[in-house]
Amino acid sequence: MRRFLWVGLMSIMISAVAHAQAPAAPATQTPPAPAARPPATIPAVPAVPGTKIAVIDFEMAILESDAGKAATAKYNTSIEPEKTKFEKVAKEVEELQKKLQDAKTDAEKGPIRTELDAKTREAQFVQENAQGKSDDLKQQLLAPIAGLANRVIDRYAKANNLAIVFDPTTQQSNIVFANKGSDITSEIIRGMNEEFAKDPNLTAPAASTPAAPAKPAQ
Repeated sequence: MRRFLWVGLMSIMISAVAHAQAPAAPATQTPPAPAARPPATIPAVPAVPGTKIAVIDFEMAILESDAGKAATAKYNTSIEPEKTKFEKVAKEVEELQKKLQDAKTDAEKGPIRTELDAKTREAQFVQENAQGKSDDLKQQLLAPIAGLANRVIDRYAKANNLAIVFDPTTQQSNIVFANKGSDITSEIIRGMNEEFAKDPNLTAPAASTPAAPAKPAQ
């Protein structure tokens, strides 16, 4: 969801319409009334393009906005049970590993290895489920905020004559210098906060059906 490049592009195509002329009527007949000519089409006036360039840290705008902070708090609350579950099974794996190291004979080590293998698979299963839930939560909670950021950036760009907004924090960015005065991150955060204060439901996540958890490997 990170990294949005805003480039204003518009092209206007105008086609000329040829009008066929009707053949001349015979002299003995009353010439038909001329057909009504369609009104002339007025070409659309192309929008005046922006002339300025700005930069933004898009991820910061999302996470540091009031909407982003609220989403982060909701994420932490929702993922806490999965985190607790994984920490518990990880501790059990660690204890079995220590128990295996302290065992003296193969007779003692055998059952411990069996239990450790089973517990390790359980830990992997819990971790995969936690990661899946984490990814789903991030998509549900942050995608609407990214949409809010997009709308605020679009409005700000039009109001301030911006042609392009770059995000120089992207890994593939080739921007080597950007004047601090061209950074609009704080202005976008302010605009997002204003919209969020008016209607927090703007960033409400869409309802989704949770996926069934995968079965642990046997």
